[in-house]
Amino acid sequence: MNISGTVIYAVVVLVSYAYAFKKDKEKGKKGIAKGWKQFLKQLPFIFAIFLLIGLFDVFIPKSAVVSVIGRGKGFFSIINAALIGSVVGGPVSSVYPLGAVLLEKGTTVAVAAVFMNAWIMVGFISMPFEISVFGKKFVLVRNIFAVIGAIIIGMITGLILAGSIL
Repeated sequence: MNISGTVIYAVVVLVSYAYAFKKDKEKGKKGIAKGWKQFLKQLPFIFAIFLLIGLFDVFIPKSAVVSVIGRGKGFFSIINAALIGSVVGGPVSSVYPLGAVLLEKGTTVAVAAVFMNAWIMVGFISMPFEISVFGKKFVLVRNIFAVIGAIIIGMITGLILAGSIL
């Protein structure tokens, strides 16, 4: 996100809180308290992810990325990106810089988009918890459709933004 996007987002947040406080001061205070608590809860994980992204960028050679999900690997790069993204997962905010690093290291827009969508949509890491809440069948079907959806959305993104799927 560029600086103007950040400013716009900040203005939207501030206007929203101003409206919330005008509507109900106590609920506005509760909203700030909950948001702050969530921020503090996510901060260590986000910090660790950004440090790992830095290590990834410095220590994983471009040739290694290209050999697994790079240009010229055809549809296998899409499948590999979906599988890798499904397994690693984490906070949504941390996947965007990683997607940028993947593009810098030689993936296509579609492959980076598939990876990012799989990271966000597929719940491989959270499967045990999801199964305890929703049951095995629901979680399995949800994750199958999430992987398929991540692939389709990523390929459409590549087609729209870069003019190609691979």
